[in-house]
Amino acid sequence: MPTLAQRFISLSVLALVTLITLSGCAPKANKIVQPLSPSSETVEGDKGTTAPKTESSQCKDNFTLLEKLNPSAHAKYQAQFKKIHNSYDYYQKHRNLLEKDPAELMNLTLKDKLNLICERVKSQTFIELSQRMKVISTI
Repeated sequence: MPTLAQRFISLSVLALVTLITLSGCAPKANKIVQPLSPSSETVEGDKGTTAPKTESSQCKDNFTLLEKLNPSAHAKYQAQFKKIHNSYDYYQKHRNLLEKDPAELMNLTLKDKLNLICERVKSQTFIELSQRMKVISTI
C-alpha cells in the first residue's frame, strides 16, 4: 500500500495534468507524461521509443477527443475537473492545518473523484464514437 507521501505526490501529478488540460496548454502529444500507473498501451516517445501510456495521459487524450466529438459534454466535464482543481488548491493551502487522518481522507477523496470524472469522460467518448460508427455502418 502506498504511503501518504507517495499518494500525495501522485495527487500532485494528477492535479498538474488536470491544470494543464484545463488551461489549454497541453504538452506535445509525443511527450510522455510522468507515469502514475501504466497500462498495457504504449505511446511513442521523443526518440521513437515506446513507453507505457499512463492513466492520466489517457484521460487527457480522451478529454481532448471529447472536445471534438461533443463540445457540450466536454464543457460539463471541464467544469467538474475545475471543481476538483479548486478543491485541490484549497487542500494545498490548508494541508498544514489538517491532522493526518483528515488530510489522508481529503487526498483519497480528491483522487477518487478525479478518477471518477476520467471514467465518465472515457464512457462519454466511447458513446460518441459508437454513434459515429453506427452512421458509418449504415453506408
